[in-house]
Amino acid sequence: MKQLYDIWFSYIMGVNNSNAWQIADSGFGPRLFYNCRQALSQFNLFTQRQMELAAATAIEDVEGIHRLHLANNIKSVNYTDAEYPVRFRNIHNRPLVLFYKGDLSLLDAQYTVGIVGSRHCSSEGEKACRLIATDVAAGGAVVVSGLAQGVDSVAHRSAVEAGGRTVAFLGTPLNEYFPRTNREFQDRLSAEQLVVSEYYATFPYYSANFIYRNRLIAAAGDALCVVQAKKKSGSLATVNRAVEYDRPVFTVPGSIFSPGFSGTNSLLVQGVAHAVTDGRQILEYLGAETPPPAEEKEPDYSALDETALAVLKVIDGAMNANLIIRASGLKANVVKATLTSLEIDGWVNRTDTGEYIRTKQAN
Repeated sequence: MKQLYDIWFSYIMGVNNSNAWQIADSGFGPRLFYNCRQALSQFNLFTQRQMELAAATAIEDVEGIHRLHLANNIKSVNYTDAEYPVRFRNIHNRPLVLFYKGDLSLLDAQYTVGIVGSRHCSSEGEKACRLIATDVAAGGAVVVSGLAQGVDSVAHRSAVEAGGRTVAFLGTPLNEYFPRTNREFQDRLSAEQLVVSEYYATFPYYSANFIYRNRLIAAAGDALCVVQAKKKSGSLATVNRAVEYDRPVFTVPGSIFSPGFSGTNSLLVQGVAHAVTDGRQILEYLGAETPPPAEEKEPDYSALDETALAVLKVIDGAMNANLIIRASGLKANVVKATLTSLEIDGWVNRTDTGEYIRTKQAN
């Protein structure tokens, strides 16, 4: 029955309310407000629209939504519950009701780190995200992200693969999938980790839902790491919230010639973010224990010929084909053909600016 009142309250309140802190600080819960729905003006807490909607909406009107929640094993927690996440209690526009599937206690873990970035990350950004998320998870901290394609999904998957814990905040109700390609993985996280949303089943889709969701990622993390982002990116909106909530921000430096890193590089130039090259640095900043660096296994070069080895050895950082040609002393057509072969075999990655970086080290 409690969840029915949570759904009703979420229905009349919506999300990202400027009066959320006043309502939460009042100590009164959804059930009491429902019982007083015809006279909410006495509390001096609600907007005119909220009061009108409350007066016009009976508990029976949200029973259909409640049945969907029961059918999909969706649970709820509101601001008066002892289980309500501690990290949300002090933000101004806190969520009044959260719907979730999985282990809600993950949000109260000792250390949590938000990891966000481009939905269209480059191979370099994906590699950096895997490294950072793996380090964070291996160190025992919870990885928090938004389950979008690109950096978000890589962060969640890397945490799981490292045997760690992760929390996904959705911009849709929990009975929906966005993107749909993540359906199987989202179901796995719901069963083994934690998936959270402010949006009850049947909540209408608005693009702003994802922007509102970003404030929860910022608040849920003790720190925020932006792996890769352009200048106009939703990830930067998450940064603004993190700064507002007094969370430290970190980012991965990228090529100054890559539009994909223009937003994250600007965070460094403006002094908004700390530069990091692995997740252990974030854990150290937070005072958490850091795992020992992973031992790098020597790659097996036996399948490579002398030309391929010569090309690998001269690649230092991100280099374009012309620089590699000059450094190796080999003919242009030989180097280009060799780079193509090395990329197919996974020895190098080509960035979105056409440069090559090694994925495995050559002696």
